[in-house]
Amino acid sequence: MRIKTGFFCFCLLCFLNCKPAELCNAADVSNKCGILQLTKQNPNQDNSLRTPRCTTCKMFVTAISYNANLGGIVGADNKCTSDSNKPATGIYKALIVDDVNRRACTSVNCATGGVTENIDWVFSPNASYVQASNTSNVIFITDVNGVLNNNLTNLISAATGIWTGIKNNPSWDWQTDTTHTCSSWMDSVSANCGTYGVTSWNDSRSIAITSAYGNGGTLNNLLCVEQ
Repeated sequence: MRIKTGFFCFCLLCFLNCKPAELCNAADVSNKCGILQLTKQNPNQDNSLRTPRCTTCKMFVTAISYNANLGGIVGADNKCTSDSNKPATGIYKALIVDDVNRRACTSVNCATGGVTENIDWVFSPNASYVQASNTSNVIFITDVNGVLNNNLTNLISAATGIWTGIKNNPSWDWQTDTTHTCSSWMDSVSANCGTYGVTSWNDSRSIAITSAYGNGGTLNNLLCVEQ
């Protein structure tokens, strides 16, 4: 009988000292549970700001020409940002590819995978591209894959060579010529190492001249595209 009474008293004491369970509020950083949940967020979640995308986008050719050692894709983009021809507003990137840091297509005109073939590509799908110096001059409108396969409506600019790395097939292609990107745009020495376009053509030669390559030391400009 004495054992049963002691057990009963022990249970009663535990009951009187119990606290109700706290509900977890992950948004409450003052709560230990909330802090714990915040530390368990998906480590792969990308919270970085996405590059804005224009729908009527300006393009310009750099005022300065460069050999093929551009400092890679990042270096080319930086040259667009600092160029005197850049409009006062907007983010601009260079139309140039290396197939690793920037790419348009892995199939002809991205016909197989569409925009999933893009890597940091400079064109948006279904967007108009105009001359920065004359925004009423629409150069082309991209398709659903963010490329084009028709002749240009207006020329990009007066005749200027532009480094691109795009495969120079006789027609629009938009695949990277992986053997002609001048060592991912870090080579100013090698012969015939890079593909280039001439902006006075109204067809694919504006992006990639057929059967011609530039030496690493050749001076070409960059085509910069608003994002």
